[in-house]
Amino acid sequence: MNNGCFDLTSSAFHILKAGYDADRSDIAELVEDAEFDEVFEPQKIQRAQQSLLAPNARLEQEISWLPELSQAQTSNVLSLVASGDLEALIETSKHAPELAKANILAHFAGTGNVSDRLIHALVSAWDEIDQENILTFINDNRLSAGFPSVERPQMRNALAELEKKHARSAAVGIWSLDRPGEVMDRIVEAELSRHPSSSFLEQFVRNYDTFSEPDLARISDEIDKVISEAENTDADLEALVTKASDLLVRWDDVNQPVQVYEQHQGHEEGRSKRIYEKLRSLCLDLANNRSEFTEARRLSEALLRTFPELESVAEVLKGDVAALENLDEQQKLHEEYKPLIDACEAAKTKLPTPVSTVLKVFKDTVSKGGDDPIAFNILRDLALHINNDCNDPQTAFKLLDGALTFAGARPPKELGKTLEEERAVLHRNWKMNELEKNSGNLTAMSQTVDDLLKYARESERAELQQLKAKLDRKKLGKKVKWGIYASIAAVIGFIVIADEMDRPSNRSTYQPSAPRVATPAPTPAPATSVAVETRPPVGQGLTLNRSQIRYCVFQGQRLETIRTLTTTNYQIDRFNGLIDDFNSRCSSYRYRSGVLSSVQREAREKAVDLRADARRIVASW
Repeated sequence: MNNGCFDLTSSAFHILKAGYDADRSDIAELVEDAEFDEVFEPQKIQRAQQSLLAPNARLEQEISWLPELSQAQTSNVLSLVASGDLEALIETSKHAPELAKANILAHFAGTGNVSDRLIHALVSAWDEIDQENILTFINDNRLSAGFPSVERPQMRNALAELEKKHARSAAVGIWSLDRPGEVMDRIVEAELSRHPSSSFLEQFVRNYDTFSEPDLARISDEIDKVISEAENTDADLEALVTKASDLLVRWDDVNQPVQVYEQHQGHEEGRSKRIYEKLRSLCLDLANNRSEFTEARRLSEALLRTFPELESVAEVLKGDVAALENLDEQQKLHEEYKPLIDACEAAKTKLPTPVSTVLKVFKDTVSKGGDDPIAFNILRDLALHINNDCNDPQTAFKLLDGALTFAGARPPKELGKTLEEERAVLHRNWKMNELEKNSGNLTAMSQTVDDLLKYARESERAELQQLKAKLDRKKLGKKVKWGIYASIAAVIGFIVIADEMDRPSNRSTYQPSAPRVATPAPTPAPATSVAVETRPPVGQGLTLNRSQIRYCVFQGQRLETIRTLTTTNYQIDRFNGLIDDFNSRCSSYRYRSGVLSSVQREAREKAVDLRADARRIVASW
């Protein structure tokens, strides 16, 4: 044998040119001839003699040579072995007995002269070896040579040892190639389809796995180094994740055949799973503790590409990738719209609001190719806050009008329709106040009515035109009675833009989102004061009374507390159901001026009770 590989030319039968029926006398003469020829060293000749004379050693030599071949066939095989003509040898061995064929092919595999075709032929030969035929052949020849016969257990054990040597030789041949993993992967996939329970295939994969250990250990050390460097807050994460992804490709190039084989046997390759666990821990740290969603997503995608054969983690990785894609997108949206969000939040604390400043930021944002619905909704939030909570419909109107008349962006059709309706309401609120202030000044009142007609709905236009006519007649001195339509339509309620754009908070965690389940909202715990909550009907744009608005405000605060208390998937499902129910009733509504601010004061006073309500709701799940 050569370096542990199977070597047909080192057989005692080849060295002494002996036949299977050679007896002790024949062997003695063959030894003398070999010594005279001086082709082999004396020590090798002596070892060959000893191997053929000792019954157990002889069995190893018998099964490792060319059993069941004639002298002419044996000479032809040795000629092809000497020439190294693999293709001719494969063709010649097609019709040879299976054990002889396996010995021929294993010899070539051990010399590095290996191909997919050779390995497939070798695996197939071992799958078809008939132990009984070999046992009969060897015992018949031993009877002629005067050696004791071989028992079945002896034959079975000897063949098992030979199978291991052949498998090692095949693995050595594969490992000598430029891209051993690529060839091995093809072979394993094909053989698993043909004969997944092959004993030789198992030995072959195990030997390949052993040879791959040094390379995998080096890759594992490099991955550990990347993880250590990534823990530094000032590290170049993009470069490190790219390096980790490249290392995973190298790992997969070597280890993929073993992963595939283990998966087919219902197991998971242990070293690959440890690599996965170390890198996923890095993903969790990047996402949960450092909000590095982009790099965490890239690394999770690389893990999913590398380890789909690890069935216990494949679904986890798919969930990770989906969750991180969502968080990454949210973070990018938040960063993209942060200047506009900051400008609008600053405007809420600075009155009178600088309309031109906010509109400039809005126009800059949408001009960069942003998602127009989000930008319009952010501005809409500010406009309705100014109208509803600051009682300044004029400024609110100017904000919405500035957005709608900007030629650089257009909202989607449905949102545009809503914004135009709200602009009309804001304009009416502004001008009706102005009409009251100008009471008695017929010219100013007439001009205000003209302004009202610009955005008036069809249902309002006739009344405004009648009012305009009365004012004109009054200006002409005619004594007529007229009245001012002083009733002002209800202002529009609005939920903050976070419901329109689900941007990530600073505490976003890295876990797959639970599916939303339509869970009925529980009835709020009885309040200790006389404040009454009434759950509004499902719908958008409805005018709510005080008790219904109270439900929306109070329930919103309960949900904020519940959000921080949910930890299990079941609790998340229940919480998502409450959110769906809340949004169906309270995402957009109208209310009378002053009602919302009054209810919000009540909510601040009842903050402790509302948090207690939230805890009771979670405890009931």
